[in-house]
This record gives sequence, structure tokens and C-alpha cells, in this order.
Amino acid sequence: TGATQELTKDQLAAEFPGIETSDILEAAVAGFYEVAIGSSVAYVSKDGRYILQGDLFDLTENTNLTERRRSSARVDMLATVDSETMIVFSPPPDEVKHTITIFTDIDCGYCRQFHREIETVNALGVAVNYLFYPRTGPETESWFKADKVWCAENRNVALTDAKLAGQVPEDECESTPVESHWDLGNLVGVRGTPTIYAANGEHIGGYLTPDQLLELLEGIEQ
Repeated sequence: TGATQELTKDQLAAEFPGIETSDILEAAVAGFYEVAIGSSVAYVSKDGRYILQGDLFDLTENTNLTERRRSSARVDMLATVDSETMIVFSPPPDEVKHTITIFTDIDCGYCRQFHREIETVNALGVAVNYLFYPRTGPETESWFKADKVWCAENRNVALTDAKLAGQVPEDECESTPVESHWDLGNLVGVRGTPTIYAANGEHIGGYLTPDQLLELLEGIEQ
């Protein structure tokens, strides 16, 4: 029998709707391509016959190669967010050592616990970019609360009051970024809240104490 014909990246992209050639890289394993869709990563044999899903580890380098690709994809996706649509809690610019992105839900208990310690987090040199992710989805109470917080005159105060005192403003406005944040959260793989991402796209967990957070951030190669 003749050798199986290998597909080019262009040919493989044509076989799978929604995949661009730029989403396809050579995998570390011979005979396979590494394909990213959003933050999901799969490995497809170059003849297009087999697909593998799961994390690929380099035991020599002690590296999760799949997570590294996921992190890279997240950086690109999070970079598409207009910074003007974030609610930012930050120390002074010259004191910022690390920046994290958190998908948050006003009605999430651990989100509230994290926010109770936001001043301590900032004092450690960590800037927090909040994005909305009401876990219950569109047209729910949590979603409406997020909308109202966004429409408030002072969003930082409104978010704090909503999380820590249960006081939700009654403000309304023409548009909010809640839906775009929620869609992005689904794309990058958010499954619950809080979901915290480091600047390099690495998922570093859900709720963390300020000290735990700083320790993890200082251990990451930015």
C-alpha cells in the first residue's frame, strides 16, 4: 500500500469549519498538527484521520504543552477586550507589579470574598481587571445586576456595594458590555466564578487569598 497522503494546513483548515490556517501549528508529536479553537486545543493527524483531545506533556521539560498553547490563545482573546469596558481596581501605576483579569459574578460568594480583600490585593502591587460573567446567563437576576452596576455613575463603588452590601443601583443605560464579556468568557473556557487569568493567559484558579495570589503570580514567567 502507498503512503498516506498528508494534508497541508490549508487543506486541513478547509476540512473543519471555523478553523483558520493560522489556528494550526506543527505539534510536538511527529505526524500531528496542533489545532486551537478559542482556548480549546486538539491534535489532528496529518492525514486528517485521527483527532486526540487531552493535555500533552513534555516530560523532559516538565511542561504542559497544551496549557501553554491555551494560555497563548487566551492572551490573544483577552487582548480584544476594550479596556474601557473593564472595571479596574489598581494601585498607582508606578506600583503595579502584576495585572490579572477576573471573570466575576455579583452573586457569587467567592467573588464577594475576593472583593472584600481587594485593597490588600492592590497593596501587594496587583491590578485587577474585572469582566462580567453572570453564571446564570442572559435574562437573569445576576445579569440584570451586572447591567445596573455598569450603568452606575461610579462603577467601582457600585460593584463594591452590590457585592459586599447587596445594594444594587437602579441605573439604566443604552448598552453594557455584559453580553460581550459573557461570550468571551465562554470562548476562553470559563466554567465558574471567579476565574482568574494572569497576564500571560495562564488560568491560575478561582478564589485565592491575596498571599496565595501573589505567590502564584511571582512564580509565573510573564
